[in-house]
Amino acid sequence: MDYSSYLQLNQLLALQQPASPCSEHRNENLFIITHQTYELWFKQLIDEIHQAIDLIGAGEIPAAIEVMIRVNAIAQTVVNQITVICTLKFHEFQRFRGYLGTASGFQSYQFAGIEALLGKANSKKFQQYLDDDVIQQRLAAIVRPISLWETVRVQLMQMGDPAQSEKDIIKSMLERPSCESLLLNQLLDLDSLLQEWRYRHVKLVERTIGQRKGSGGSAGSDYLKSTLFNPVFDELWDAIN
Repeated sequence: MDYSSYLQLNQLLALQQPASPCSEHRNENLFIITHQTYELWFKQLIDEIHQAIDLIGAGEIPAAIEVMIRVNAIAQTVVNQITVICTLKFHEFQRFRGYLGTASGFQSYQFAGIEALLGKANSKKFQQYLDDDVIQQRLAAIVRPISLWETVRVQLMQMGDPAQSEKDIIKSMLERPSCESLLLNQLLDLDSLLQEWRYRHVKLVERTIGQRKGSGGSAGSDYLKSTLFNPVFDELWDAIN
C-alpha cells in the first residue's frame, strides 16, 4: 500500500464535479472543496464529541479535557477556513450560483447533528430530513440520547453541594482551580469559536449574495443573523454573569 491508495486519493480528487461551464470551474472548485473539507472536519468533530461524552459520563475528566483541546483545535480550523472562501468575489460566485440548484449549507445534516450533540438541537433543520431514510439513519448514529452539555451538567451536579443551585455549583467550579474548571473553560472556548464562525459566515454570505434568499429557500443572511449571539452553553454563560 502506498500514499495514494491508503488515502484513496484518486477517488477523493474525483469528487469535485462542477456543474457550471468550464470557464467557471476554477471558482466553483474552490467552493466545492471548501464545503467538502468542512464536512470532513464535521465528521471528525462528531467522533471527538462522542468520545468526550463517553469520558465525561465515566467521570474521566482529565482525559475528556485532552479530547476537548482537539475539538477546539478543529473548530479553530473551521473558523480559519472561511478566510479562503472569502477570496471568492461577489461577481465570481454569481456566475455559477445558479448551477447549485437548491443545494444549501442549511442542509448539512452533520452540522445539525453536531448542534444536537452539543445540546442545541435545531428542530427546523431536522424536519427537512423526515423523508430521507438514509439521512435519518445517519443522524441516528450521530445524535446521542444525552448531549455533551447535559453529560457535563450531570457530572457537576453529582460533585457539587446539594444545597446550592445549579448556577452556583457551576460558578463555584469555574472559580476554583480544578479539572472541572478547565473542562468548563474548554466549553466556553468552543462556544466562542462557534459564535465567531457564525458571525464570519454571515459576513461571507453578505459579500457573496447580499440580501438575496439562500439557494435552499432560506432567508439567507437574515436567517444567519438570527443565529448570532445565541450560545450553545447558555447555562454556562449565565453562571459567569
